[in-house]
Amino acid sequence: MRARFQLTAAATALAVAAPLAACAGSAGPSASATPRAATTAATCSGPRSGTNAALTVALAAADLPPTAFAFKQTGDGLLGSTPGTDARVFASADGQTRAEVDLAADTDKSAAATDYVAYMTAAAKQVARESTSTTPRIGTRANEFAGSDSTSRSIVSLSFVQCSVIGVVTMVSSNTTVDPAVVEAVARSQVAKISTAGV
Repeated sequence: MRARFQLTAAATALAVAAPLAACAGSAGPSASATPRAATTAATCSGPRSGTNAALTVALAAADLPPTAFAFKQTGDGLLGSTPGTDARVFASADGQTRAEVDLAADTDKSAAATDYVAYMTAAAKQVARESTSTTPRIGTRANEFAGSDSTSRSIVSLSFVQCSVIGVVTMVSSNTTVDPAVVEAVARSQVAKISTAGV
């Protein structure tokens, strides 16, 4: 099992070294999405010992919602080299749309609820100039921040917690405004996969 300080370190890594935030010329989607209903697991058993639950429940390109159907996976690895995490990057065929889904599996849902604040703060820091913030009904708790990043690209960063997994979905665009509904649809797909696994 991971110590709580490792999750905080991962949240800090998200804020300062997320691969997506460093991608030049990234772009986000502008298509509107029909959000899926938030899914809550009947049983959250937590991660099994000796497995990386974040990797087990990470979205594949085929799991993305229809609004992101053309995305291909372009990157995958641990979040800030932290065990029990996954950082997966997706891009459109033309490379103009980029999305990153970061996950961290905590020891149980109570610890995840407590550690969520660090990830929410990291998600907010991705948005240098915030235009809106909301609390969408995704997972057991979610916060969404929209605006522009430090290079004036449109960005939406959404943090959520479901069972023992904390997640952050970030989309960036240099030539269009990122549609929060698309980011929410990706987050709902991720929550559904976590809920099905019950971790």
